Amino acid sequence: MSNFEFLKSINENLYIIAADAENLFRDKYFEQCMAQTRRLGEHLCRLVMGEAAKPDDTFDAMLATLKDTPSPSEIEKEFIDDLYFLKKAGNKAVHSLNVSNDGKEALECLERAFEASINYAVYKGGASEDLLNKVFDEELLITGKKSKKISLQEEYIAKKKQWIEEEKRLSQGGDEEEPKKSKPKKSKKKKKKNNDAFEDYPSEAQQEPKKPLWREILETILAGVVIYVCYLLFFTK
Repeated sequence: MSNFEFLKSINENLYIIAADAENLFRDKYFEQCMAQTRRLGEHLCRLVMGEAAKPDDTFDAMLATLKDTPSPSEIEKEFIDDLYFLKKAGNKAVHSLNVSNDGKEALECLERAFEASINYAVYKGGASEDLLNKVFDEELLITGKKSKKISLQEEYIAKKKQWIEEEKRLSQGGDEEEPKKSKPKKSKKKKKKNNDAFEDYPSEAQQEPKKPLWREILETILAGVVIYVCYLLFFTK
């Protein structure tokens, strides 16, 4: 099984080239793997250009034409960048004087070839956009068996994209019903008693208590006695 299995239904020739590159990597023929991914990149470039590419056009010439495309999209920029990387790495592997046993660059070539192949399959080969959720599986590359971790990662990516699309739809005012406006709740604050009109008057507790009747009578009698004594002192001489 191959990471490039999806190419079988798009272009059988591309699938064979990609699968050979994986087999070379698996057998630790890293430089040959890089050269094979370069070949894959050149084929992808020619297929994208279609009739605009002449039979004798070099990879460099075709890439230069693609690069001169006015206002390329982000996907197109990414595709061209991947192809440039594959060309450069493949040339280095073929023309290098020293044999390299480092598989890191070969692995990156396979990953770049994988991304470029997916973009071609979706945007030129008519494949479903669900293919864009696929992730390069290193375990599949080495063992031929798909990693469960990668399967979960692809599922997560698909879900995340659905969430993003749903949020975009809602933010643009999709078909959803406008939420009902809730009625404002009545204030439950206690009404403050209006005591302003009584502030100038003392409260009942502050008023002086009334004198008992017997005390009033006694004070009246005493006042009369005092008046009478004063009368005797001043008017009876």
